[in-house]
Amino acid sequence: MRTAPKSALFITALALAVGLTGCSGAPAADGGDGQKADDKPAASSQSVVEACQVFADQGAAISNKAQEISASASTDPEAAAAAFEDVQKEFEALGEKITNEKISPVYDEFVSAYGEFSTIVGEVSADPSKASEAVEQLSGSVGKVSDASQKLAEACQS
Repeated sequence: MRTAPKSALFITALALAVGLTGCSGAPAADGGDGQKADDKPAASSQSVVEACQVFADQGAAISNKAQEISASASTDPEAAAAAFEDVQKEFEALGEKITNEKISPVYDEFVSAYGEFSTIVGEVSADPSKASEAVEQLSGSVGKVSDASQKLAEACQS
């Protein structure tokens, strides 16, 4: 059947695009709140630098996992879709560690965009005949992930 290989290739290409946008940007040296990366925040607060460092350290590992999944998506798109769901859960769990009031909402936007992507990939994997219909939707979803990733990088650089 020609549809299944075509959809698997499509999923692989888009998954790779999302994996590459997942963790751009490093934390700023001074988060704008006067604290340096090694300063201890108040007991109930997290600095911009600390929040961005959590994302840079742990988010990079999650993003790397997404790239590994995308590499195998063409051979087993259903397993890849399930793995992308797991990646989504890891991104959500990481969000619990990012509590800075400036970074948290930007990170949540990234997680939401990635979740939309993950859902679409799952739907296409479950029914490869939907791949043609999902092209525009999936492309828009990749754009949202890329935009959210860029906003997060900018928030960490400011």
